[in-house]
Amino acid sequence: MKDYRIDDDWILNRISGQSKSFSQWLSNLMNSIEKTLEEVNPEALEEFKKDKNMVSFKDIDKDLSEAQKELDKLGFLGKGISSFTTKILSGIKKPIEKHIKKSLKDIGGIDLDLDFITGKKKDLSTALFDVSKERGIESEGLLYLIRALPDLEAFLYSTSVRKYYRDHTEHALRVAVLGDFLLEQDLGQGSLEGLISELTELDKNLLKDKFWWITGLIHDIGYPLGKMTTAVNYSLVNQLLKCYPTIDLEFIPFEISLAWNGQQEEYLKILEEGLSKEARTLIRKGAGFKYQKLSAQDTQIFLTQPNGHPEYQYKDPVELDHGVISALSLLKGLGTPQEIKNNDDYIGYILAARAIALHNFKAQLKDYVFEEQPLAFFLMLIDELQEWGRPIPIQVRDTYFTTELKKVTLLDELLLSLDEFSWLMKFKNQQAKALMEFNFNLFSNDKKKTFGRLDSGEMFPKTTINLQDVEILKDKKQQKEKIIAQDTIIIKGDSKIWKI
Repeated sequence: MKDYRIDDDWILNRISGQSKSFSQWLSNLMNSIEKTLEEVNPEALEEFKKDKNMVSFKDIDKDLSEAQKELDKLGFLGKGISSFTTKILSGIKKPIEKHIKKSLKDIGGIDLDLDFITGKKKDLSTALFDVSKERGIESEGLLYLIRALPDLEAFLYSTSVRKYYRDHTEHALRVAVLGDFLLEQDLGQGSLEGLISELTELDKNLLKDKFWWITGLIHDIGYPLGKMTTAVNYSLVNQLLKCYPTIDLEFIPFEISLAWNGQQEEYLKILEEGLSKEARTLIRKGAGFKYQKLSAQDTQIFLTQPNGHPEYQYKDPVELDHGVISALSLLKGLGTPQEIKNNDDYIGYILAARAIALHNFKAQLKDYVFEEQPLAFFLMLIDELQEWGRPIPIQVRDTYFTTELKKVTLLDELLLSLDEFSWLMKFKNQQAKALMEFNFNLFSNDKKKTFGRLDSGEMFPKTTINLQDVEILKDKKQQKEKIIAQDTIIIKGDSKIWKI
């Protein structure tokens, strides 16, 4: 039976392929530098090719291998010498990296990250930008936004966005990596990448190596914009109302929406093509299209109250959907509507954008049947499965004057039984559950609704998601797990619902 423990170490191992030899490390380094120079400074590339003199390293792996064989014959002494020489080899790499960085620091436009080139493991948030460039995201606007995401998320964390906010930066990388792994798997009818390729008529290799990664990495890029209005109007305004109960206050609610005096609607039309009427309506609503001529919000007045100002119950007339915003960001990053249609990879980009635009709607749509929109179905499945490692901010008063923002993680890992295509989420972090007053039944019911949108049709395998609320029992000898609540969700084909 093929069982997998999916956690952040597993994710990092998938994206951090270490060089297996010194010459491979050096070759990867040189090739990456040449590729970067070719894009940003062709003149410097020619100088680099003239100056580099690495021929003496080409046979080093062979020599090292022969030397290792001789050391192995020396037994314990050989192991000691081998360990010593490994440290020396590591020491050789460091001055090479230092010299290259120094040589290239004055070349304009170059963004060289030697750690990533050489395959060193990094944390997920810093790896996101590097992986995005590696996986076909070329738009400077999208790359800028990806780099800025941690700052935008820091603001949302500080406001807690209606007291509940989860990471979406590292989440995007986890989704992309898990999906990449699953695309390789044969779940009964050939590999998933082959199945989706057949349905979409996309090249199998491009689907897995480019378009899926773009879909996974970009799908939540609109989240900060989608939540910014709520964050300001709910969290910050109410904090001020709470702090100044004896002062008469008035304010005009903050509102941010998309502008429609350019080509924005043309991008919407590209997204909507071929989708159901219900999906097109939701996309328009998620873009705030019908509210484009809405007048400014009315002034809100709060007069002094004996027991302080009441909480401001903010009602957002423009309900921006982060999936739609993310999809529009992707399309606009590709160029004008006409440039997108003339792009050789038009179909792949459009399918990625549509999957992103559809993934957050809570309604049941015929577009959520695997055979109708396989990329959207796949993204929604992986997006809902990715629950581990997502910190939730909890405000805890640490002194009389201040509160501390604690980040708690409900789930540390996801367990996959590939043969059965079943998943297990075990909630056993007692401290996290206590701090956020975790309600297993509410969580389970919410997951039933979100997974319940999906219809695997006749081609995608039945998928089982097991949820368990676990209590850790400690005795003198060991810890034991006690299941105090559990639930099972099954995703299977029910296409008859959508037959017209």
